[in-house]
Amino acid sequence: MKTNKKRKLKKKRVLLIIIIIVLIISSLIYFFIPKNYGYKRRVIEVFKEENIYEKIQEKKKYSKTLEMAVLNNNFNEKYLDEYLEINYVENDSNFIDDINKLLSLGYKSKEINTFYETIPNSISVIINNNYNANITNYIGLNYFIEDNLERYINYENNEDKLNSVYNTDEIKENYTYEDTVTFVNAYLDKDYYSNDIKLSDEEAQNIDVIVNKYYKLSEDYEPYDLVTIDSSFATENQRLRKDAATKFEEMAMEAKDSGIKIYAGSTYRSYDYQKNLYERYVLQDGFIEAETYSARAGYSEHQLGLAVDVLNSKWEYLSENDNEYEWLINNSYKFGFILRYPRGKEYITGYMFEDWHFRYLGVELATKVKESGLTYDEYIARKM
Repeated sequence: MKTNKKRKLKKKRVLLIIIIIVLIISSLIYFFIPKNYGYKRRVIEVFKEENIYEKIQEKKKYSKTLEMAVLNNNFNEKYLDEYLEINYVENDSNFIDDINKLLSLGYKSKEINTFYETIPNSISVIINNNYNANITNYIGLNYFIEDNLERYINYENNEDKLNSVYNTDEIKENYTYEDTVTFVNAYLDKDYYSNDIKLSDEEAQNIDVIVNKYYKLSEDYEPYDLVTIDSSFATENQRLRKDAATKFEEMAMEAKDSGIKIYAGSTYRSYDYQKNLYERYVLQDGFIEAETYSARAGYSEHQLGLAVDVLNSKWEYLSENDNEYEWLINNSYKFGFILRYPRGKEYITGYMFEDWHFRYLGVELATKVKESGLTYDEYIARKM
């Protein structure tokens, strides 16, 4: 019995010694014998030829991007660390060439991965321009439009356009990449009237439709639901679309209860009326001056039947120094109206500050625009 126990004990000791030896040999192999980490033999040979084999051993990481760069004879040693972090894209015959171009422009692996994950169809646009650190910022915005990418880049690089925006030091200081995307989405990179986006009559009926120096109404468009505003709150025969008229009357009544009197002074205008008005202003003040305050025919919100030029208690067009103006700024959104052309936003709206011009959007949308602090052009451009 004792002999059997001794034999079993001896066998256990031998087995333990074998296990220890195996572990030691495995450790020696793992720590001291170079590994391929999944790279093909030809790739390993190139690593050795390029004297970077030791670096690969230090990284302890396989990268198909790096392997394919080597196999395609497009490997550049100075991009070694970037190759290791760039996610390989299958079925793209230009992938290695393109990432080398991106790397040469100064883009890093994190940016490149973002491009291929989010805007793979725009790689050529990025490659054909100088390095732009804001591209990844553009992509992160929920109102980024991939088709506009080249326009974003060009707008940022257009000194003349930017100088027209930077008309004050305050604007220049606060200008951001969000503005670039917003302004391009709003077509501010284009010359006024160059887009001439024609709105169908059906589109024009939408309460949130935008009409400015890029979006045009047809000559014969007239809202189907125009009604005359109660003469207690308007000059003679002023018309708005039904909902807008009702809300204006409600607003005027509440203002009156607060000791404020407001009236609708100019509301719906037909295409022909606006045409004659604009031409008269051009004769009166000249083309350049008229363009700052009068819309060309088809480009006026008044043709929508949703805009109203407000009069004060003296039956004069509203001024920012009037109590009526202050009341409207604080309360008009509650009735669905916004100040359409604010001070300091001329470079966005295309018009001078008009303290009398209010636009109906409906209570919900007007409240959102008010809370955003944006012009309506910016709000629409951000698709909020």
